[in-house]
Amino acid sequence: MTEPPHPLNRPLPHDVAAGESAFIQFYQKYAVFSWPWAWRRTAVFGSIGLLAGISFGASHGLFVKDVWEGITVSLACAAANIALVGAGPVAAAFFRHRGWPRKLEAVLVVAAVIGGAMFAAAADDWSSNYHNALMSSHGYHSSGSGMKPATDMHMFVRLAIDLGWNILILFVAAGGMALPAYFSENKRWAEHRRRVEILRLSLQRTESDMRLTLLQAQVEPHFLFNTLASVRSLVTTDPPRAAQTIDALAQHLRATLPKLRAETGASSTIGEQFDICASYLDLMKVRLGDRLRYELRLSPELRAVPFPPLLLISLVENAIKHGVEPKPGPTQVVLSARVIEDREVPRLEVLVEDDGAGLKLGMGEGTGLANIRAQLLTRFGTSASLDLSGRAFGGALARLVIPLEVGKS
Repeated sequence: MTEPPHPLNRPLPHDVAAGESAFIQFYQKYAVFSWPWAWRRTAVFGSIGLLAGISFGASHGLFVKDVWEGITVSLACAAANIALVGAGPVAAAFFRHRGWPRKLEAVLVVAAVIGGAMFAAAADDWSSNYHNALMSSHGYHSSGSGMKPATDMHMFVRLAIDLGWNILILFVAAGGMALPAYFSENKRWAEHRRRVEILRLSLQRTESDMRLTLLQAQVEPHFLFNTLASVRSLVTTDPPRAAQTIDALAQHLRATLPKLRAETGASSTIGEQFDICASYLDLMKVRLGDRLRYELRLSPELRAVPFPPLLLISLVENAIKHGVEPKPGPTQVVLSARVIEDREVPRLEVLVEDDGAGLKLGMGEGTGLANIRAQLLTRFGTSASLDLSGRAFGGALARLVIPLEVGKS
């Protein structure tokens, strides 16, 4: 099945993005000759041209002792420099966003770059002539070069080299260096999709191992042994609480194990995943007592929204293990979900936040989080994301965003 085209105004995957200078990520994370790429590139190099124009104008103003002339020369030179770096890319972006056939688009993009270079040359000539005219009005004239006639072979070669260098500089500055990245973009997309497909097949082959990893993340020995140890001590000291602990453990396993036995790719909803997390938090609350408070925020209309199985519980278990257990005193875990409309398509945002011990160095690089990111890439490509960050007032925040798939089962 053919994937929908990647929107030109959205950043590219890191292995697809390419450009003239790999260290300039401000504009090179976007598709070459897209609007975001064009105006960001113009801003980067245009600012340099603007400073150069202002410097030249200031030098002229100081030389002729005329502030107004210095300002006008600055404006003329700055405009010529900005036209040099911006005219070609902006014109090419205009053609690329038309949605025309690829061959026609490619011809027009190349024509736009060449036309931009010619326009930049004309603008440079205009600014140079303007400056020369002002200098002539003050009695300064350019002297003859005293060069030999053009019939001299050495002179002919020198003029040809100078002309060639000027054309090359104009072509590069007008966006010519980006043309190889533009024409190789389809190849990079093909390699990206091939890598994603290889990862997908690899994940399918190791699905059982991943489910085992998820099971270990939910029923790890330290949590299970601690729970059983608590039951053993409570049997003699507080039998009702011991029974409550056993009931909570049974409820959690009853909610979790059927999902682990499900077939690969089985459907699930956000409501079911919240229920699994609730049973886990109930069990942990019995064991931790007043040290743990939790809150689940899920509107009824979102309960039937499809959601990948056994991902959310790993984030909640992570919050308990790294946030709640290491911190003495009461701690709160909040699990919430909402729909966000800040992009082209609605997305489901799920937050797992705690006010516990907070992030430590290397905490976001574990196997559990790596498995979650791999599954998100397999299911949704670059349309889903997982971010882990610290909160300003203490604790940690895990933010999971996936495309909203209302009505799917």
